[in-house]
Amino acid sequence: MAIRSGAGTGVIVSLVVFVLTTVFLLVLSIVFYAGKVDQSEATEKAKQDLHDFITSEQQNLDSFQQVVAAAKANRVSVAQYLNSDLEDLRSIVSGAPDSSTESIRVHFNDALGNGGSLFLAYDRLSRQLQERQQELDARVSELNAARGQIASLEQSLSDSSNATTQALDATKSQWMDIQNESEVLAQNMDDHFASRVQRDDRLLGGKTTLIQQLESERDRLIKEKTILANDAADLRDQINASRMSSIDPAMLVDGTVLDAVGTDRVFIDLGSQDHIVLGMAFEIYDDPSQLRVNQDGELPRGKASIEIIKVGETTSTAKVTQSTPGRPIVRDNIIVNAVYDPHYQYKFMVHGLFDANGDGEPEHNNSFIKDRITTWGGIVVDNQDILPGDLDFLVLGIQPLEPRPLPRNATDQMINDYARKQQSYSNYSSLLEQAQDVKIPVLNANRLDVLTGQPTH
Repeated sequence: MAIRSGAGTGVIVSLVVFVLTTVFLLVLSIVFYAGKVDQSEATEKAKQDLHDFITSEQQNLDSFQQVVAAAKANRVSVAQYLNSDLEDLRSIVSGAPDSSTESIRVHFNDALGNGGSLFLAYDRLSRQLQERQQELDARVSELNAARGQIASLEQSLSDSSNATTQALDATKSQWMDIQNESEVLAQNMDDHFASRVQRDDRLLGGKTTLIQQLESERDRLIKEKTILANDAADLRDQINASRMSSIDPAMLVDGTVLDAVGTDRVFIDLGSQDHIVLGMAFEIYDDPSQLRVNQDGELPRGKASIEIIKVGETTSTAKVTQSTPGRPIVRDNIIVNAVYDPHYQYKFMVHGLFDANGDGEPEHNNSFIKDRITTWGGIVVDNQDILPGDLDFLVLGIQPLEPRPLPRNATDQMINDYARKQQSYSNYSSLLEQAQDVKIPVLNANRLDVLTGQPTH
């Protein structure tokens, strides 16, 4: 009986151990199964998260494999590598690693607006810079060549200056010799003139009565000239009075403004059939009541001046050369040019030299003044010593200075220059005096410009 009890106990223990083992395995299986499920879910979630960043197809691309290899070489993650590369790229493009793609696009809108790229813009600017550098190199070469020419010219100028100095010294030496000879010649001339005066005194001994008669005749002719000059002045006053003073101001109107475009274009009702030519100038007034000639025979300056730039048959186009602020040009304004008249041509005499560009130096001739008067319809009469009776205006240039008296040792050239300057001074003064005597209006260049509507200097 004791033996059976021991055997039953072993069976029971074995059975208990089997049951416990089975339960442990069952529990372990349940635990492993639950872990497998969690692991599968985690794996699926990881795959989904990875898919959000990159698909399986994109993972097989060579470009991505290169990025992975570069990340491994730098011992960083792919995300960190890409983020560092993006920050470096943004720093290169905009100078700030935290710049957004949109801000960069807005900043470089000109280069990217039409589908371009910064690389293309850089390439274009690089080529332009290279072209400018080539142009700059060419200009530097030209500048160096010019500097060489300047150095050569400076050397030539220095050589010429030295040669001139030597020639001047030689000329001064010769001049001293001539000066000494001139003093001797002047003394001889003084002696000659002294003896000549004595001889003339002897010759005049029997001519005193004749001289007195000639002087009386001269005085009589001077009185007659004065009387005739006064008569001519009276006649001219009458002519001017009948020509200007008695004329209705409306008779001085040459035409009217048809229309004004902006502030610099005007259309007028005069054309080629009215003898209008290019370059002709007019003054613009509001109405004929402003056309009041002053005591000098001059009209007041208008509110604007125009110059003809295009001529039609019955109309013309003009540009505004000067205007008065606050006084616009409007339709039916009148236009006036004291020289222009389709029914009467004023006569001008032009004498002297004029400064055309206002630089203080007179031109070599006065043909441009004559051409202007002729172009505007006036008549230029020949320059004579005596003013004609039907002259309307005398136009005088720059008044010449009266020459200084010659020294005793004057050369032939100095004498010729003195005679020329004295003649020029005398002719100018004589014409001016004649015009004042007979009351002919005298114009200088500026007054002629005002009279014809031209801008003054």
